[in-house]
Amino acid sequence: AFQFADPAGAPLPWMHGGITYQVAVDGISVVLVFLTTLLTFLALLFSWSTVRDRVREYVACLLLLEAGLLGVFAAMDLFLFFVFWEVVLIPMYFLIGVWGGRGRIYATLKFVIYTMAGSALMLIALLATVSLSGSETFHLFDLLAQPKLDAAVQIALFAAVGIAFAIKVPLFPFHTWLPDAHVEAPTAGSVLLAGVLLKMGTYGFVRLAMPLYPDATRAAVPWI
Repeated sequence: AFQFADPAGAPLPWMHGGITYQVAVDGISVVLVFLTTLLTFLALLFSWSTVRDRVREYVACLLLLEAGLLGVFAAMDLFLFFVFWEVVLIPMYFLIGVWGGRGRIYATLKFVIYTMAGSALMLIALLATVSLSGSETFHLFDLLAQPKLDAAVQIALFAAVGIAFAIKVPLFPFHTWLPDAHVEAPTAGSVLLAGVLLKMGTYGFVRLAMPLYPDATRAAVPWI
């Protein structure tokens, strides 16, 4: 685990409002961290002889994409999780929009619109979760230690974050952006999209939605 802390070991705030920079890996995320670093290395290796245009910018986008993915899988603070979730969007936008195929503009816009719509719902739900739970921080463990929210509230919040995660899985009916993105993305981007980005949604369900909203999770099982 890593965090900014004072000499006594207490976490230092990263931003006002109890937002801290804390990352860690466990038995779930360590596998995804390994997968991300392995596929990024292979994607860069493949691109060595295939990418001829704007090579430095291309490599920078791949590395920024890797950094965002690693942050998503390691963040223990909900706001930090959201920040990394959005960081992933930026390099993927450029990888498809600049180095993609003929229909790259349409695919890029579709990908961004779907993802940003889900992200807006997720941010609202995460802020509401912290506010309604009475927690003084955005740390996942602090939120899990608070009393459970009412079942009806859980269902509403689960639905909001669930749409964001369902878009990234992607689950029906939020899947229509994927074929365009896969077809138009450069090969390395398509590999990372299929190999890692699509894991973000399921990871979000397992890491955040299920433990934070257990009653809503049981109610949603038949629908999912």
